[in-house]
Amino acid sequence: MDAPIYTGGRARRSLIDTVAFRLVSQITTPLALVVQVRGMTEKDFGVYSLLYTFIPVIGTLLSLGLEQVMQRYQPEYLRAGNKKGAAWLMRWIALGRLSTNILLVCVVLLGWNLVAPLFKLTPYRGTFALFSLLILIQFQSRILQLALASHMMHRYSVGSTTVLSVVKLITYGALYLTHRFTIEAAILSDMLSYAFAYVMLRYIYNKRCLIPEARGHYVPTPDERKRLFKYGLYNNFNDAGVFLLYSTVDNFFIAAYLDTVSVGIYSFYSRLRQMVVNFLPAKQFENIIQPMFYAIPPDQADRNVPRYFSFLMNMNFLMMWPALAFEAAYHHEIVQLIFHGKFMERSWLLPVVMAFATLNVIADPVSLVAQYEEKAHVLLLSKLFAAYNVLAMFLLVPLLGIYGAAIAAGTAQTAKNLFVWWYVRDRARWTNARASILSSVGIWGGAVGLCYLLKTFVPVSALLQVAMGLVVFVPAALLYIRSPALSTSDREILKMVTPGKATGLMKRVGFLPA
Repeated sequence: MDAPIYTGGRARRSLIDTVAFRLVSQITTPLALVVQVRGMTEKDFGVYSLLYTFIPVIGTLLSLGLEQVMQRYQPEYLRAGNKKGAAWLMRWIALGRLSTNILLVCVVLLGWNLVAPLFKLTPYRGTFALFSLLILIQFQSRILQLALASHMMHRYSVGSTTVLSVVKLITYGALYLTHRFTIEAAILSDMLSYAFAYVMLRYIYNKRCLIPEARGHYVPTPDERKRLFKYGLYNNFNDAGVFLLYSTVDNFFIAAYLDTVSVGIYSFYSRLRQMVVNFLPAKQFENIIQPMFYAIPPDQADRNVPRYFSFLMNMNFLMMWPALAFEAAYHHEIVQLIFHGKFMERSWLLPVVMAFATLNVIADPVSLVAQYEEKAHVLLLSKLFAAYNVLAMFLLVPLLGIYGAAIAAGTAQTAKNLFVWWYVRDRARWTNARASILSSVGIWGGAVGLCYLLKTFVPVSALLQVAMGLVVFVPAALLYIRSPALSTSDREILKMVTPGKATGLMKRVGFLPA
């Protein structure tokens, strides 16, 4: 009999692998951005960023909810020991995604002369044709990552992102040193990186997942097909709404009303924000959390769903509050030191987008609860706030420029997340909300105030200002970890997933009681 997949031991092993590989990618990805921003002209970086906006366009239009179906139901197949069903689902999801992507890329290329002038991209049709190959590889790699994550093989699914980021950093460095950092060169570099990752993922999946028990013909029952189709259909429209709600659509409005240089500025600060968001536990360990969350037995849901929801909320805020505070205090110095002053004139955009990102850390935890309860219709209805986002873009971008785009997108996302929470609030309970909020505001508000006093009365260089800020923030972080921002239940969960050798360190830092 096969060993169970979704156990505490497997989760702990996946956690260790994820932390190890993500640590490398979280170092190499910001370094690659630094090299890219320094190496490309502001206009080229803007066009490059705008082309990347087409990835969510291709991914959401006619998505058929394929990735969501795979994330939701492959763990269910595997938990039941139905390996043929899991392999069948992966094959059809990969084929369906490839087919729809090719169709939509062809539509975009055929209609290029009608659409491109709106966004000042008319001369870049050939560049987009090259970029379309990257789109196809990227989505196929994503599907393989999801498949391996469902099998709790995170050392490979997360390891592929490390391969991607390392290869990208190496090729970006070569382009920078040879002074050949054009748009086409950047796309070819990204394509090579994704190709490396895809080959690795495909090899591992064929060898480790397509074992003899998983091979062969599988025919799902009519009820099974109906269930998958219904869930995918709801999420097809969910995906379209997601595109209109998140910052990817902002680039199109900015390009239409302003210019591609403004797209580059906005994308630059959005990517800085996203790098911080990617450190959140719900993002770092999403491929571990999702299958474990969906595998919660129904008779344990009333106890465990609120507990895990609160844990994700508190762990997310544990990262976001200090990030927001530090960027509020030192946004100008960060851009000046790391990025050689590029885009520095709009540095206040960084704390603005980070403030909305902090408000919206609820997004992943509340969506997990809604998906667990199979309330895809609620997620679909929440996308009605996309209409507000589009209207706000029309009004605020001409009036406030890129700040208007940030405000429109941020408020739309906040309203959408609160709407979903309202429908799952019985289980999506943040059990220590009051204590967490009061502790966070008190500690980090005080830290920002002290930093501004130091900046006012100790006029030194930007580097020394940031160094003094770190001296303030380190003890504040240690105090925050020991505060009621983490509940007793959170610390119990941390103790459960912490390897024995790391227990002493976790106690000294303050995550676990001494």
